[in-house]
Amino acid sequence: MRRSNRRFVIVTNNSSEPNEKHAKNLSRILGIKITADEIYSSLDHLGNYLKKHGMIENVFPLLTRSSKRYLHHKYGVKFSDKSPRLVVVGFDKELTYSKLADACIFIQKGVPWVLVHPDLRCPAEAGYLPDAGSIGKAIELTTGTRPIAILGKPSSEMLIEISLKNNVSTREVCYIGDRIYTDIRMAVESNAIPILVLSGEATLQDLISDVALQEKRILVFKDLCDLLDALGAMCSSSENLECI
Repeated sequence: MRRSNRRFVIVTNNSSEPNEKHAKNLSRILGIKITADEIYSSLDHLGNYLKKHGMIENVFPLLTRSSKRYLHHKYGVKFSDKSPRLVVVGFDKELTYSKLADACIFIQKGVPWVLVHPDLRCPAEAGYLPDAGSIGKAIELTTGTRPIAILGKPSSEMLIEISLKNNVSTREVCYIGDRIYTDIRMAVESNAIPILVLSGEATLQDLISDVALQEKRILVFKDLCDLLDALGAMCSSSENLECI
């Protein structure tokens, strides 16, 4: 088996912590060394969006302290709770009613807002927790105002950014995910190769019921073990196939 020069990138919508923390958690769970450089998160997508649109000054955040530090140090984002130019809504595990109320008041006064990613719920051991999308829904219902941008998966721009960073076309990307409305939609809309694993939130019936995806070619596996077994079989059956 020859080693490929192609690399993998772990893409996450989780905006509650910086990439260094994601890497540490994944290294512990998977038992392999994962570095922060191998992770691209919705915080990175947000940082690039803010820089691209000249919006890194006077941002009011619904974000954790560690996420704010990450955005400030890596992308130069400057936060303010006085006369902000933009409200940013992410997966704020340190959310208070006061912060939520302030965000709603700013938005009602005409300050635009950005949703860092649309995930409605985050899986945890005890059950599902409200995620950025749920916080955003509360703000939208309160203010009657929609965000000017919804970042993260399933935005095709996120995968395009990753592809450009790694000098490949999105058509050369195999994207593995366990959520249909974020992972698989992003892969399909970006012309990447979508691979759905059924070990997370999505079920096969969810995929079958999704009218927008019925004509799309999507590879489906029970879990990552099944996927790895399939890749191993492909590699062993072809001397010319490059595998990591």
